[in-house]
Amino acid sequence: MVARRRTKKETKRNKPVLLRDRTDLAWKNFALFLVLFLFSFVLYNITTPGGLLNNFFQLLSWILGVLTFAILIAFVVLFILKSGKK
Repeated sequence: MVARRRTKKETKRNKPVLLRDRTDLAWKNFALFLVLFLFSFVLYNITTPGGLLNNFFQLLSWILGVLTFAILIAFVVLFILKSGKK
């Protein structure tokens, strides 16, 4: 019988996510949602009132505006945490 070698499985260690990485991600998400919000808001103002597209862009503007505001709050919290560590 041939003895098989057992290979040691490398354990994946979870790297701690740096606060700087989280802040960068929050900044990128904030910029993306702000651009999408502004784009949908402009399209809402361009479309004819009372039409289906007008209602769609109005709803999209509301949703993206709330998401942008939530990401802004998260960004401010991360910035406070970052300044508190120094």
